[in-house]
Amino acid sequence: MNLAVLIPCHRRTDLLRQAMAAVDDLPVLVVDDSPAGLDLAGVSSVRTSGEVGFARAVNLGLKALESAGHTHVLLLNDDARPVPGCVDALVAAWTEDDGAVAPVLVDPGGDLSSGFVVHRSGRIRVRSGGVMSATVVDAVSGAAVLIRSSERLDEGYRHGFEDLDLCRRMRARGLAVRTLPVRCDHVGGATIARSSRMAQRAAVAGHMRYLGGGWRGGIAVALGVGQVLREGADPGRLMGVLDGWRDHRRADHSAAGGATP
Repeated sequence: MNLAVLIPCHRRTDLLRQAMAAVDDLPVLVVDDSPAGLDLAGVSSVRTSGEVGFARAVNLGLKALESAGHTHVLLLNDDARPVPGCVDALVAAWTEDDGAVAPVLVDPGGDLSSGFVVHRSGRIRVRSGGVMSATVVDAVSGAAVLIRSSERLDEGYRHGFEDLDLCRRMRARGLAVRTLPVRCDHVGGATIARSSRMAQRAAVAGHMRYLGGGWRGGIAVALGVGQVLREGADPGRLMGVLDGWRDHRRADHSAAGGATP
């Protein structure tokens, strides 16, 4: 396995340096997707045109690393920090039957997240709480995951659900998606604050795309509204749900060659 680490970065170079320090024994490529460019002196990096989104930024890095001869990539958020031994464990556990192998993510409050369960209804549930365990899951987070460099994300996703989509396509090809009982600390929300209107917008648009639109898209909208109401009924986030619905509707019209009124 010829492994490299790929870290997309939007703005937080302080967190980026911590992530790089956690994997300092491996080659690292940073994809700079900031608005105006980051000070990355001494860091191997490639630059997007600016704020192209997670999927496009990751694909740019995957293409560069694949061209450089790296067969596998540890995709790492700039706010994620694998603990000592984490990456070695992922590499040691990898088999040719795997599509994605990920650690358990631990947030600053100590809560664990070990992948996702995708319900037939369209609801996505984070496997949280409990203890660390190795298990086959429906999907894992793109915050920290070992994949082949030949994989690509669907650039139709702006920020969110592109990792679930990739895992779904892997499983359709007969590849396993797994978590291991190894730890990676993850701050979360470094690019877009989780409780913001923008995050809600991206989540609803991504969820609708993941479900395929149509009547199933209504499930994503309903779940988004329900989540906001449970968490305090913030008016900005409720507008974010509407924004996300509009974004997906525009994308549908564009793909069909129509015009959105």
